[in-house]
Amino acid sequence: MKVGLHTIDLFPGRERLMPFRTVLEVAKVMNAHGWEADVLNSSVSTGHKIKDFEWQGVRVIQCPRDFGELSEWVNNRSYDTFYFAATIREGLRNLTAFQKMTCRKVAYIPSGITPKWNAFQLFRHYGIYAKAWILEAATPKTWIAQKLKRAGFTDIIGLTKYTSLQLGNALPAHTIYPGKDEFERIETDESVLKENRLKGKRFYLFTGAPGQVRGSRLLLKAFDKFAGQNKNTRPRIVFLMRNDAGAQYDLFFKTLDTMHNKDCVTTLRSQLTPQQLKAFMTEAYAVALPFICIPAEVPITYYEVMSCGTPIISFSNAGTTEYLKSGLKVAGKVSANNLAKALSELWNNKNECDMLGMKASEIMAVHPTWEQVGKDWMEVITKEKKVTI
Repeated sequence: MKVGLHTIDLFPGRERLMPFRTVLEVAKVMNAHGWEADVLNSSVSTGHKIKDFEWQGVRVIQCPRDFGELSEWVNNRSYDTFYFAATIREGLRNLTAFQKMTCRKVAYIPSGITPKWNAFQLFRHYGIYAKAWILEAATPKTWIAQKLKRAGFTDIIGLTKYTSLQLGNALPAHTIYPGKDEFERIETDESVLKENRLKGKRFYLFTGAPGQVRGSRLLLKAFDKFAGQNKNTRPRIVFLMRNDAGAQYDLFFKTLDTMHNKDCVTTLRSQLTPQQLKAFMTEAYAVALPFICIPAEVPITYYEVMSCGTPIISFSNAGTTEYLKSGLKVAGKVSANNLAKALSELWNNKNECDMLGMKASEIMAVHPTWEQVGKDWMEVITKEKKVTI
């Protein structure tokens, strides 16, 4: 079986980010089971000279973005099955060019559902940057499956159950969550934690790049309010700042400089190993991941944190938070006030924090590995049975 797994704007350095991680891991499993699986990357972003490359034995091959050209390109390379990265907003585009593609066609939804309020708040804070999320929130969710069916697609995969249920009945929908790593089994390295005198301390943690959708600046504002109201308990927050391409560091530090309680904030920009990262996630009182919008389901960071038995504070974000909600402190709709309230409530309720941590561990104990996820993607075309979790 020769399979092409489509994605958009995958280049070296993005392999651990979603949704790229999903197609790479699925391709790796397919190859391990005797299939020939390639990841096919359509490039939209400018500024990157993208060439074919390899990740852990998986070939990443550059392919056309235009759907007609892509169909001919796939036909010429004799793929048996093509998995298409179909965001919800693809429902606004003309997909009939895919009728030229002669192999089996399966779609997957990498981006999930964007709540209208979240998209509005992203626009309120960042203007035209939010265009893609506004379009996704406004697009009727059943359109994409209907258009894909007319273009000859046979199945559609949602990466959360919530997303799958919104797609209607035009195509058989399969729910296959992204898999988990062996993160809970790796040893911790507390060296950086101790260097910064955080071992044994009580602190909130943010990890990731300070991108617009991740809510890092909103978290600063919320924490400032919370810290001002709880000075007697000396709250602290640590930001582990991942160096993603296009991260908005200047905007983040500009907001930090305006805080009344910036002495309660620690920022670290050093590159951490997984062992060092796990030490921070394990030591943290809770981790704040206040995504305004979630670009792709499900962010791997959620799995990593929860596998450590550490609860997460998060805004309501459709499929991701619906699945993980029993291990989350959900701050409700996007706002600095709601987030500040959630920070305060959890900080002052150790029993709730412990309960959420226990629930987080329970969720991750039964969550499927990448091996199982890869097999489920294979079964969509071999056994044609509905995959649920």
